[in-house]
Parts: sequence; structure tokens; C-alpha cells
Amino acid sequence: MPSAYDNRRGSVIVETEEGVLLVSSSGSYYRLPGGKPEKGEASIEAAIRELREETGLRAYDVRYLFKFHASKIFRIKAKGEPEPGSEIHHFAYFRPGKDMEVQVSENTLKILDKYYELKEKESK
Repeated sequence: MPSAYDNRRGSVIVETEEGVLLVSSSGSYYRLPGGKPEKGEASIEAAIRELREETGLRAYDVRYLFKFHASKIFRIKAKGEPEPGSEIHHFAYFRPGKDMEVQVSENTLKILDKYYELKEKESK
């Protein structure tokens, strides 16, 4: 299994009662929270830091899920309510099978498809 400790972008899946949290800086395309590691920082650390910076949420349970292109995908349970930060001004929630009122990036949709496939396999 690939390590969560390398310099790939760390993307975060935060699943809530409303759905998976998505973020947008401009209100146009929505994506998963996350970002690139700073110098000397691992993907997992970048994911936790970016989640905090972008949403104000505090991670308390982090699980590496899979690699997608140049990103490491983590499922994070977090405390708090998302609040706009300096980079992120808009939030939305994704639910499978529900029509989205916002545009979601193509790669985000692919990541979410893979996440729900993995989740379904684990529930069997």
C-alpha cells in the first residue's frame, strides 16, 4: 500500500449528514478540500492543515484511502462547522444520486465515485 507520507497533494473527504463537503474559492467549480504539501511536509499533514485553513474544521480521525493522479485521498472526520477562510468562500455538499445545484470538477466526481465504490465494498 502506498504511504501517506510523500509530497503528493492531500485531498480530503469529510462526510457529514448533509453529504461530502466540497469547497470553492469563486463559487464556480467545487472540489474537495486539500492542497499541496509545504517544504518538508507530508501529504497527510498537508491534508489536515489545508482542511483547517480552508474550512476551520479540526481533524480527529484520518484514514488514507487511495491515490488519484497526483493526489493522495484521505477520509477525515472533523469537529466544528465549516466557515469561509482567506481562500475558500463557498461550501456545498455532495450526495450520490442527488442533483447538484453547483458545478463539481470532473476529477472530484471521479474521486467521489471511487470513494463510494470502496465504501460499498467495505460494507459487504
